[in-house]
Order: sequence, then C-alpha cells, then structure tokens
Amino acid sequence: MRRQRGIALVQVLLVAGIISLLMLQMSLTAREHLARARVLSDRAESMLAAQSHESALIYTLLTQPLAQDLASDNPYVARWNFRGEPFEVGGVTISIQDESGLQRVPMYGPRAFVDVLVALGVEPGRARRLGEQLMQVQMGDGQPTGATPAFPLQAQEQLRSLPDMDDELYGSLRQLTTLYPTPGFNWLTAPRVLRGMGMSESQLEGFEQLERSGELNPLSIWKVAGIEADEFTVFTPGPALRLTVGVDVNRATAQRTTTMVVRPYVDEAVVVWQRETEPRQNDG
Repeated sequence: MRRQRGIALVQVLLVAGIISLLMLQMSLTAREHLARARVLSDRAESMLAAQSHESALIYTLLTQPLAQDLASDNPYVARWNFRGEPFEVGGVTISIQDESGLQRVPMYGPRAFVDVLVALGVEPGRARRLGEQLMQVQMGDGQPTGATPAFPLQAQEQLRSLPDMDDELYGSLRQLTTLYPTPGFNWLTAPRVLRGMGMSESQLEGFEQLERSGELNPLSIWKVAGIEADEFTVFTPGPALRLTVGVDVNRATAQRTTTMVVRPYVDEAVVVWQRETEPRQNDG
C-alpha cells in the first residue's frame, strides 16, 4: 500500500513538473513574441517619424530662403546648413548636403576621380587603378577613351564593385561624390577635403575663419582665395540636395536618405533623384 502511494506521488510530481515546464515554455514564447512585436512597432514608428520630418523639411525648403537664420521661428531654418553637418530638431538628427558642393563622378576621364582618391590618402598607384576600373565599368569593352559612356553609373553603390575598392574607402567617397549633373561647384557647401584640392593651406584656413565668423560672401571669398562665380562656380545651394533623416525609437533606428531636386517656382517643384531607407534594430 505504501509502495503504491509512493508511485502515485512520483507520478503526480512528474506530471506537475511537465506542466510547469510547458507553462514556462509558453511564458517564454509569449515574451519573445511580445519583444518582436515591440521591435516591429518601434521600427514602424521610427520610419514614420523619419518620413514625417522629411516631409516637413521639404516644405520648409520650398517656402524659405536656403540660408540659416538663427532668429527664425522655424526650427529647421534656425539650425540647418547645407554642408552635410548634422543638426537636431525635436530629437531627430538631420543633415543636408548640397550636391553642388560634391565632386561629380567623371564619365569621360578618370583624372578628377583619381585626384579625390589621392586627397583621401589613397596610394597613387591604387588610385590610378581605381580610375581605370571606373572608366572600364562605364565605357564597356572596346570603347575609345573620350567616347560617350555606354554604361554610365546609375547609383553610387556601383562604386563598391570596383576591384580595388573597399567598404571604408567607399564610405568616404559616398560623402564626397555625386552622380547629379550639378550646375557648378559650390565652395561654400563643399567638404574640407574637396576645398583643400583647390586651395592652399593658408587660403583654406582664411576661408574657414570667415565661415566661422559669418563673414563668408562672394567678395570675401575672392579676397581670400581668388575664387569668383562663373560658369563653373556657384555660391548658392541647390537645386539638388541630399537629405538624411535619422530617428531613434527605443530599440529601432530608421535612417532615410533622399537626394532630390528642389525648384519652388516650376510646375514639378520636387523631383526625387535617389532614395535610401535603412531601418535597423538597436542593440540592448
């Protein structure tokens, strides 16, 4: 009798243990599903916020002068710049890069591309190889130098495929080059690397000192660096702008980069040139 009671007790404990394990598994599964749902919710919220801020920024670009005004009631106008330097509005990180301040990826010869690579510290031999590889991608086999490119680049990501390219170098080039047919080069919105390619060190220092003091204008640029507006040089941003909006919501981050052509006084005031949206989950 005692033995039967002992066996029954063991069976009861075994069943109770199995039920406890099943309940624990159900609880863990529910928590996992809840965590996934939160991540998806955060991701959707971050992407929506990025799109909303981009829309508000586009409206501001269409209705306000493209210059910073610290006294403006508009938070974008009071903080923005067109040199690609990040600024914050409502906890959202934004940058605006005037495409005219970037180096156009050349189609008819590699010299300008090679010069940018050398300015980035790339060894000259490797820079020349990359320039030749760029021309091969665009010209195709058997095309003479200087001919119209048979396969001009459609996206900057194609630079990744060059045999001598690596991710670090591509990341640097991404911030310095453009495929947009810019109307001229804008020294006011150019990164320091590109400015340094056309100025001496003393001219560059004088240029940046004027910039910091807010005294940079066409006349002061001519006095410091001997540069003036002409068919190859412009001093106003646009029409193509690269907008990057980054939003963090709990465990998710969305970064939305859009290159667009902004012309407020034409029928099609905004034209999207290229767009990249990158949602990702934060660690922790």
